Amino acid sequence: MTSQSCPTADESDTEVAVITGGASGFGLALADRGAARRMRVALLDIDVERARAEAETLSARHGIAVTAVEMDASSSASVDAAAATVADRYGRADLVVSNVGVQLFGAVERLTDQEWQWVLDVNVIGSARTARAFLPLLRSAPNGRLAFTTSSSVLDPAGRLGLYQASKFAVWGLAETLRLELAGQITVSVIFPSGMASRHLESSAAVQPAELRRPIGEPADFEAMAASNPGMVRAPASPEQAAADIVDEVLAGTRYIITHGDLDVAVRERSALLQDAAQRALSRTSTAESTRH
Repeated sequence: MTSQSCPTADESDTEVAVITGGASGFGLALADRGAARRMRVALLDIDVERARAEAETLSARHGIAVTAVEMDASSSASVDAAAATVADRYGRADLVVSNVGVQLFGAVERLTDQEWQWVLDVNVIGSARTARAFLPLLRSAPNGRLAFTTSSSVLDPAGRLGLYQASKFAVWGLAETLRLELAGQITVSVIFPSGMASRHLESSAAVQPAELRRPIGEPADFEAMAASNPGMVRAPASPEQAAADIVDEVLAGTRYIITHGDLDVAVRERSALLQDAAQRALSRTSTAESTRH
C-alpha cells in the first residue's frame, strides 16, 4: 500500500532517500532533513497510516515528492514489495537508511528463545532483508549510500538491554561486512544514536507478537538499567536536533556517525582497553618468536 504526493516541479534528477521506520522518531527526523535538502523521500513503515500522514506533512512543508510505503521488516515479501514500489515510483534510490528496530527489556537469563527470535528477526534479519532488496537500486545510483541505525548502547552498554544490544551489535557487524563487500560501489555508514524522545517503546509494543505479549519494560528493568549505567538516564534528546546535526555526515557516507558528544568518554575508555589488549597480544607474539629463534 502506498500514498504518493505530487512533485511540484520536474524532480526526475533529484536524489531519492529511502527511510525504513520512517513514520516517527529519528527516522522521520532524517526524512525531514532529507526533504529539506531537496531529496525525494520514501517513508517505509509498518504503520502505513501514520506514514501517509507524515508524508503529506513533509511534502507540504518542503514542496518535494514524498511517498509512504507499507513495509514489515520481519517479512521478506513485504520488504521486496516495498523496494519494488520505490523502483516503480522513483526508479532510483540514492540513500537507504535501515532504521527499523524493536525493543524488549529483560535480564538475559529470563529472556525466552521466542523473545530472542522476534527481536533478532526484526532488527538483524530485517536489516539484511532491507540491504538485499535495495542494493540493486543503490547500485544504479551514481552515489549510492547505505546507512544502518544501531544504538549508542553498543558503545556504552547497560544491563537489562542485552537482547536489544546484541541485535544492534549484529547490525554493526552486518554493516562492516557490507562495507567491505560493496567497496568502490556503495558507501556504508553506521549511526549510533543516543536516547531520544520517540515512540520506540510504544511502536515495539504495537507489533509484538500476540504469543509474546508482556510489557516491553518493567519498572525494575529501568531501575536496573540506570544502576548499571547512570548515563542511560540522561534527558532524552530531540530526534529533530540529532538528525539536523548529522545529516551532512549521512549524506557524505561517513563510516561512523555518533549523534551526541556525551559518548566521548565511553568510546575513549573502550578504545584504550582494546589497544591495551592488542599490545599485550603483540608482546606475547614477539616473545614467542624471539624464543623460537
